[in-house]
Amino acid sequence: MAGVIRVACASNGDEMLDGHFGSCEHFLIYQVSPKEVLLLEERPTAAADDAEDKNVARAALINDCQVVFVQSIGGPAAAKVVRAGVHPVKVPKPAPTREVLAKLQTALVNPPPWLAKAMGVPAASLDPFRAVAEATEEA
Repeated sequence: MAGVIRVACASNGDEMLDGHFGSCEHFLIYQVSPKEVLLLEERPTAAADDAEDKNVARAALINDCQVVFVQSIGGPAAAKVVRAGVHPVKVPKPAPTREVLAKLQTALVNPPPWLAKAMGVPAASLDPFRAVAEATEEA
């Protein structure tokens, strides 16, 4: 759905964003729109830890999400997450997931280009560049 994204939050308990990508107990999966935050499910990570490459397995757990919020993530793991089509975002201090997602909701109203792409909507901030490109094509 345009304007709606699926977000994973690395968590160790309750609805807290307090997990490292490579060691969190589970991912909380939310559907987020400018007007609503809905917790869809909790995905445990224990089975992924038995995989040959646990970071690839963890990325596969959330590959239907557009964004993953983590407290921390290493460079190689971040590359695997990006390869899975998910944009990692670090939140340095533990916080309730709904607080973090409320801030994301405000960004959904006028999203930056990377977020607009994930949402399936045009980025308004790129409108001036589109106008120049269209004028150039017409000339």
